[in-house]
Amino acid sequence: MRTSAVATQRDLDRPPRSTLRRAFVTLLALYPLCFAGALGCAAEVASDGALDATDSTSAALRESSLAFEVTLRGQNPVQIHARVWDGGARGGATVLAVHGLAETSAIYGPLASAILEDRQLRRRVRRVIAIDMPGHGASPAPDPAGGLLFGDLTIEDNVTIVLDSIRALRRQGLAPSVLVGHSMGGLEVQAAQESLLQQGSSLARLGVRRALLLAPVPAHGRPWTQPPPSDLSALITTDPALGTYLNFPPEVFLAQSFGKLDGTLASNAPSLQEVIDAGYVAPEPLGLVLQLVEAPIQLPDGSTVVVPRPSVREGAFRLRNGTALELASFSQDPLIAAADLALLYRYLTGDTRDRLYTPVVDPDATHNLFVVEPEAVLDALRTL
Repeated sequence: MRTSAVATQRDLDRPPRSTLRRAFVTLLALYPLCFAGALGCAAEVASDGALDATDSTSAALRESSLAFEVTLRGQNPVQIHARVWDGGARGGATVLAVHGLAETSAIYGPLASAILEDRQLRRRVRRVIAIDMPGHGASPAPDPAGGLLFGDLTIEDNVTIVLDSIRALRRQGLAPSVLVGHSMGGLEVQAAQESLLQQGSSLARLGVRRALLLAPVPAHGRPWTQPPPSDLSALITTDPALGTYLNFPPEVFLAQSFGKLDGTLASNAPSLQEVIDAGYVAPEPLGLVLQLVEAPIQLPDGSTVVVPRPSVREGAFRLRNGTALELASFSQDPLIAAADLALLYRYLTGDTRDRLYTPVVDPDATHNLFVVEPEAVLDALRTL
């Protein structure tokens, strides 16, 4: 197993910190906070949406699926599919994972297996549930009869889905206490907290005590050194039932997920066929992608408008708000620079000692390192 070198701005006399494995242990045990009233609600058990066992990956790890309905913009019901990996621990936490741009829930399979088969974490984590956003994986696109097309979806719609998924899982007795978000999914976790704070609530009040962001997209107004813009015109598809969206070929997914700073693919990158067989890739609404990078959108009259990413207040994840935040960056990630994420962590948490910020420094630490070498990620984080 490769040992990763780690370079940080922390004081040299500080003791070493942990990896994604220890990060989960820390998130589950470091701050034994009690949120009276907020976390004391027992989850309702719904009569529908029970787990549907589909596979048994090992004697200890079971894979299944479930589905539930959420409503977008007050009137558009959509079905959300989720993959469930269960390690069978008694009383362990449920982790809810949110995928990133052009990804599906399958992206979390290797990491979920690594977590649930780990000697430390399998005692603390009962299951990992990863959702598919509409039009991704096994979640269907919105019904066009309701007036909302797949191509119309925004980041704010995904934020609604994250929050409603937490509530739906609580009703089914599967209340998540840990949130994981990768890339754009990490932005959606940030925005979910902001949305609740604006309502006088918080993720903690929904029972989420810990959040782990893997190479998250920074919120609007925060530093983000974006790579040079690419010509996406060849990826654009327009369909009467779906609207206008970007259809990401597996080759593009490989380049953005496993490309290094020098433009080459990481040595641990999967093959094209492995990406296809795993079902990692999904389309994305064109407007949502333009919103993500805050690119100008041309209107029918020839003018342009820029739709910003969601904004998140400073200190949204201070401990007084009840949810401890862990953030990991990857040194060879050309999409989201580690330096930007170090600043984002301090902005969100107010923690100037970077106690729960984990920079992974490795020759192959690309945007999706956790997919191809989950154990290597765990080892890298354990040394901090």
